[in-house]
Amino acid sequence: IVALSGALNARSAEEAKQTFRNLVDQGVTQVIVDLHDVPFIDSSGLAALVSGLKTLGGESSNLKLAAPQSQARLLFELTMFDRVFEIHDTLEDAQDSIS
Repeated sequence: IVALSGALNARSAEEAKQTFRNLVDQGVTQVIVDLHDVPFIDSSGLAALVSGLKTLGGESSNLKLAAPQSQARLLFELTMFDRVFEIHDTLEDAQDSIS
C-alpha cells in the first residue's frame, strides 16, 4: 500500500514515480495507492499514476486506487481514466479485491 498525502502535482509527481520504480525493483507486482489524504491531483499527478501503472506491467489490477477525494474522482471521470484504473471507494475494498 502506497499512502500518498498532499497535492499530487508537478512538485510531487517525480517522487511518486520513483516510489513505483523502487517497489518494482523490490519485486512488488501489485500496489494499492491510498488517495484519501490527496485533496488535489493535476495533470502531472495523473501522469505519475499512469507511469506507475505502466511500471507495474500495465494491467489495471496491478495498480489500484483507493479512497479518492471528490476532485480526484471527478478528474478520473472527466479524463476517462476511471476506465483505465481500478478505483475503489475505500482502502478496505481495494484490499479485498486482491484476495
